[in-house]
Amino acid sequence: MPDRALPHDPYITAICDALTAAGLEPDDYWTSDAEVDRYDTGPDAGCTTMLDAHLVWTESRNRHRHGIHLVWEHPAEQWQWAPRAADGVLEHDPEFLPTLGRYADPAAVVAVVRALLAGEEPAVGHAPYWHEADAVKRALAAWEAAPQ
Repeated sequence: MPDRALPHDPYITAICDALTAAGLEPDDYWTSDAEVDRYDTGPDAGCTTMLDAHLVWTESRNRHRHGIHLVWEHPAEQWQWAPRAADGVLEHDPEFLPTLGRYADPAAVVAVVRALLAGEEPAVGHAPYWHEADAVKRALAAWEAAPQ
């Protein structure tokens, strides 16, 4: 985690708390506001940053034996994931998880992580919205409005 609080920290903390309670605590995780916003196609493209979070499991007992990497990015509308290679890098670019919207309920994230770690396909459909997301959305709007 960074030295200062970021607007999406409460959401990622809720996700990590739910994963830990389910016995699926990530081996590492962090949030950031320093990555270049790869979704920005406007005149400032390449110069703006985005908020992101990374959750890493370094091993699993299935076809992803070197673990998985879960990614949350704002302004992306969905969570993403990729399997990890032996050297810790991603085997390929992260894939979107259509089931998990930007503010999916933590219990739904737990279910998807459990499936991915087991080498199974996550369930289809749309996860419920996290009921506390409105406060995070307000903090995100303030972050976007502040000079970067």
